[in-house]
Amino acid sequence: MKKQLPYFVAFFVVPVLVVMWWWGLFSGASVGVEQSTDYTYAYLEAQGPYSKLSSKQAEVHFELKKQGLESGAAITLVMSDPRNTSYKELMARTGFIIDQRDQVLPPLQVAKLPKQKVLVASVKAHPLFAYGKTYSAILDYCKAHDMKLKLPTVEIVEHSVLRVEMPLESDSAL
Repeated sequence: MKKQLPYFVAFFVVPVLVVMWWWGLFSGASVGVEQSTDYTYAYLEAQGPYSKLSSKQAEVHFELKKQGLESGAAITLVMSDPRNTSYKELMARTGFIIDQRDQVLPPLQVAKLPKQKVLVASVKAHPLFAYGKTYSAILDYCKAHDMKLKLPTVEIVEHSVLRVEMPLESDSAL
């Protein structure tokens, strides 16, 4: 058994740790207060488990391509807190950032988010880890500063980096 341990470590444990490192398991989310940019995005409304948002986002991508429009970074506005909302009643908007001059046709909808002061958490990691890391960082910040989570949060995914923005100003427009 002792002779096989180095082989087990070399050929199983080390490769698994390398893959987990590559996926961002050991990355921490950075947190800070910033001024967001203004976003114009095409989206569809989604209701139900947030784990199903990627299929709704694929619908938006398909519609944008069908309309001959370029899609930017993926964007999701999380409208419901999954900690106190039934998974069947969770609400979100999901889609892609677009050029503000684009003319988008139904079934897609278009909305704009103005510049605003936001709490930002970001991390470069696989989605399996990224969402937990960013929201954990935001909740820790809120707890440390005696704040509550404010919705909607804005999730932007670009180049394997998840950026979650929580509005700090009381009048966040949708």
